[in-house]
Amino acid sequence: MNTKKMLGNAAVIGAAAAIGAKLRPQIKETLRHAASGMHIQRKAGDAVNGMLSSLSAHVSDEAIPSFFPGDLDDHFEGSGFFLSKPAANAQWRIGYAKQSILPYDIKGPLYLGGYLSMPPNRVSGVLDDLTVRATALSDTSGRGVHVFAAIDCVGLSNTDVRTIRGLLQTEVSAYNIESIQISATHCHSGVDTMGLWGDLFQALKKNPRLVKKKKTAPDAVSGKNPEFMDHLFQTVAFCVRKALSDMTPGTAEFAALDGSAFARDKRPPDVLDPTVTVVRFLPEGKKPLIWTVFGAHPTSFGSAQREISADYPYYLCRALENAGFEAAFFQGAEAAVATDRSVSDRPGMTRTESIIHYGEALAELVLQADAGAFKPLEPLLNIRISPVLLPAKNPLLLLAAKLKLVNNTLYKFPAGPDHTDYFFRTEVGYAEFGRDLRFALIPGELMPELVSGGTKTASESWSGADFPFPPMQTAVTGRLAVIGLCSDCIGYIVPDNDYGSFFAPLHYEEAVSPGPGTASHIVQAFLRTVESGRRSIADTSADQ
Repeated sequence: MNTKKMLGNAAVIGAAAAIGAKLRPQIKETLRHAASGMHIQRKAGDAVNGMLSSLSAHVSDEAIPSFFPGDLDDHFEGSGFFLSKPAANAQWRIGYAKQSILPYDIKGPLYLGGYLSMPPNRVSGVLDDLTVRATALSDTSGRGVHVFAAIDCVGLSNTDVRTIRGLLQTEVSAYNIESIQISATHCHSGVDTMGLWGDLFQALKKNPRLVKKKKTAPDAVSGKNPEFMDHLFQTVAFCVRKALSDMTPGTAEFAALDGSAFARDKRPPDVLDPTVTVVRFLPEGKKPLIWTVFGAHPTSFGSAQREISADYPYYLCRALENAGFEAAFFQGAEAAVATDRSVSDRPGMTRTESIIHYGEALAELVLQADAGAFKPLEPLLNIRISPVLLPAKNPLLLLAAKLKLVNNTLYKFPAGPDHTDYFFRTEVGYAEFGRDLRFALIPGELMPELVSGGTKTASESWSGADFPFPPMQTAVTGRLAVIGLCSDCIGYIVPDNDYGSFFAPLHYEEAVSPGPGTASHIVQAFLRTVESGRRSIADTSADQ
């Protein structure tokens, strides 16, 4: 296939994707009622995947590094060992900082990240601020400091997260930092920080030649503005430094509140985590800090939005701040989970007013929680991080990576003279706060049933098999919450047994996923990480 023909096919696919996004409801309805619907869906999916695989095969991979042992050594491992109880005289030390990530002036266009559009959605103004909110934590056990930051953006690749970590190497040594977790609130009305929502036709025209010449960003065309991204990296690093310098002794507590009225699942088996996990940090002499962890997509404005907004998390945090708190929002397990604004809609409200009211209503749930709902969190912080290689089996995402539309780290494994396997680099983490609260630190959009159970049975699933691993909650004691899009944005994490054709009704998520085995790799990595932490407790006890 010559380059001109390849680009023509790619342009057709790009246009078809944009048109398909508009026609998806009608297509789904037609296929839903087709007697041989699943057969048609499989054939259509196979045909498109075959074309994408052919296109990908004609894009040079010479700039993609081959994987060698030691390539994953530059990651944080977390706590050197776990403690089963707080250290003698332990106490929480808490630091917090907030910073706008919007620059005063930027050269070149800014695109909104979250909705495929032809032509792309260019920013026309600012409705509300985009921020980074950083928290620095230590249990004063002598094992070091951990940082959690949440950015109002659609997602950030692990490659970019490691760039930010690189800017903090002086602080890593000075503060004995054991991990830096940087997550995204996943708002679909912020600046494109992934690269997928820019001028697709220009990217398909220019990038194959650049890739062939082994040139990469900032030469490659994508939705990311290089100047904005550099500003973002510097701002996040600055905010983390402020949080580290702000650390003060204090106490902590948490509650698990019923947020079932605030969310709805758009994809069977209709499992969501209805819990709003609230962590309150009470540093001495400073404002209390509230973490709100909840899984529901901030996609309230829709694809017609042109003004920058952090969506409902902005209004949630603003309401908490107006009540006298510092605040941070972390996205949970929200793969196909959407907001349910019936809890906040009132007759005559505009969409923006409804979104504002939704965020404020969620804040009110947090603020009105009975004091008895909160449990003390002992000063005990155990965190373990594991690097993971995910097979890149989705030809659409692989093509985006090879064309430098996204900069997720990709490795190749020569599997034979005529075959190469590709893998995305990412990481999975596990955190213990006290003895009763746990977090799964997940690099993408996790289906909630992988945590709490309820994956489709063999008779219900696309593949006709059961999902082979137990729910993640069964591996731990206490409340297990999820911080999603944590230190990476790999897309949707769909149970293997229900990974189907993205042409099928209610299977959109497969179009933006690394591939059919992603969930098994993530769940196994989480289980291994939990077990690794437990072994370190046993090893430490044996040493003592």
